[in-house]
Amino acid sequence: FLEAYDRSRRGCYPAVLHSLGLAAQALPQPQPRQLLQHLCAQVQGGARPHLAQLLAVRNLFSGSLLALNRLQVDHVRALSQVLFLTPHLPAFLLRHRLRSHVLEIRHLDRALLHLGLGQLSEEELRAACYLRGLNSTHLGQAECRAWLEQWLRLSCELQASEASLLAHSMVLLSLNYSR
Repeated sequence: FLEAYDRSRRGCYPAVLHSLGLAAQALPQPQPRQLLQHLCAQVQGGARPHLAQLLAVRNLFSGSLLALNRLQVDHVRALSQVLFLTPHLPAFLLRHRLRSHVLEIRHLDRALLHLGLGQLSEEELRAACYLRGLNSTHLGQAECRAWLEQWLRLSCELQASEASLLAHSMVLLSLNYSR
């Protein structure tokens, strides 16, 4: 079932990246716009983004067009499907549920960092990756741990106001990881 659910989730990734690219084009500042467009093109081209690249655009996701409360409805629907949330709700409910789920993952990340990844069994490690967007069924335990460490570094660095970047990172960090 994990494979079927992952196919469903991955089916939403192009819509998320397309919406992110369109939102990037609408940004008024040229330098941040170019950084985000380059990041989207890089991921669409099959590359994995580095943590520094994601942190370089973090400010765009809190107060601009990319904040969760300002995203276009289709964009929010696609992100909701990545988290397996129903996309068939009014926009204000979609945004609220998406923000709530992303912040819950952020709280879990802080607890997991406090606990330490070494305390997780292989099954718990894979479940933690899956919750955050990575299909770990074909990855080794070391690959899962490396990905989750990168995710935790990002998640614990971000503020609650940057929840939109965390939601997008579910796509940006996992899309090309299993390739």
